[in-house]
Amino acid sequence: GFKEAQHGTNSGIARAGADTIPPVILRGVLIDVAGWKGVEALPANFAIGPGELQAALARQNVTLAPGDAVFIRTGTLRYWGENGADHAKLAAHDSAGLTLAGAKWLVEQKGVLFIGGDTSGVEVGVDPTLPPEVSNAVHEYLLVEQGVHIGEFHNLEALAANKVYRFVYIAATNRLRGAVAGTALRPIAIE
Repeated sequence: GFKEAQHGTNSGIARAGADTIPPVILRGVLIDVAGWKGVEALPANFAIGPGELQAALARQNVTLAPGDAVFIRTGTLRYWGENGADHAKLAAHDSAGLTLAGAKWLVEQKGVLFIGGDTSGVEVGVDPTLPPEVSNAVHEYLLVEQGVHIGEFHNLEALAANKVYRFVYIAATNRLRGAVAGTALRPIAIE
């Protein structure tokens, strides 16, 4: 309900910045799509829609409940290494992710409040169900239309290896006034 021209500054936004995001403490649910497919990591642009989410959840014998935080494992972050320097290896997998239909199913049908993943964007690089000129549809839908936070670059490897599909998720953003995203989170999963 407010205009960027009124509340944007040279040093960032003056309203609704990352410093207003409260700590997140939710039930976390891992959806191991790479594990369901039987691969170390999903290939580039692998689209994760409602069918893939439902199949992975069924394999894990896990259900979602309203208010959950969902974390989608593609296997991409296993290639991060010590400093994220293997760009070629990351690029071969990083565009796998959630479709707009998958995001809508999670939010509208399951009541999910937070969606995270192990990629740099959570959403698929090219959503095959949308016109090619449409980009960042999942971000726009989740952040702008639904007020659902997105958590990128989550290391989900240990959870998947140990088959920990339900956990308490805790994360807090840095209180950086003017920032538009919570940077340098230190998320914690407690089984």
